[in-house]
Amino acid sequence: MHVRCLHPETYSRLVDELEKDRVQYAWMSPALMVMASERIQLRPLLSAVRNNTAEYAAALFVDAASPARTVNDLRGATVAWVDRTSAAGYLYPRLALAARGIDAADWFGDELFLRSHADVVKAVIDGRAQLGATYAELPPDGLAIRRAGFLDVAPTWPARVLEWTGPIPNDVIAGHGLLDKAQHRAFGNAVLTLAERDDGRRLLWNAFNVERFVTTPRNTLQPLADQVQLAREHGLLAQM
Repeated sequence: MHVRCLHPETYSRLVDELEKDRVQYAWMSPALMVMASERIQLRPLLSAVRNNTAEYAAALFVDAASPARTVNDLRGATVAWVDRTSAAGYLYPRLALAARGIDAADWFGDELFLRSHADVVKAVIDGRAQLGATYAELPPDGLAIRRAGFLDVAPTWPARVLEWTGPIPNDVIAGHGLLDKAQHRAFGNAVLTLAERDDGRRLLWNAFNVERFVTTPRNTLQPLADQVQLAREHGLLAQM
């Protein structure tokens, strides 16, 4: 099977391509998968596995040289988000703040939406933002963080995490609902078997920074769907 690749510049453009049936399979953030499913019939096929886990967290981080020790110290500061449909880059940390009575729109002096985790990290490094939101894995007590947006972008840059969120499902590969189950099975199996070959493992790492994929367990995305609904109830998120 020959597969043609597209690289849409924005989350919304990816959803548009799926809606117009110009894309049949997509690598998507879990929040985007949930929201796009409100417009298009999609089927989550595979979930990414990193460090032997299929979930991660969001981290609100600052430059380690910052005097801030909590978000309470950053009133009037600039915060950098990824996108309103990004689970780790906006939804989870934004809702965590709202649960504590902090309305980001009033609390911070400015909110930047920069489209990528890399650009969020760069904004904090160069001082355009004093606080950023990105993905990370919560380490066991006393151990260093092994994976985070700031480590992937600037591994030697000293960052400090102020707050963590609860667990978030890893990104997924989704299939268009107009395709039959046999096609989904064939495509999913092809990706799954890549991890059984040396060249396939290198490909997965280079393309997705993952060790392997697993079949997405039933109801994996339901907690995230609940978060999307909660965000809408708080007026933080509009329909796509």
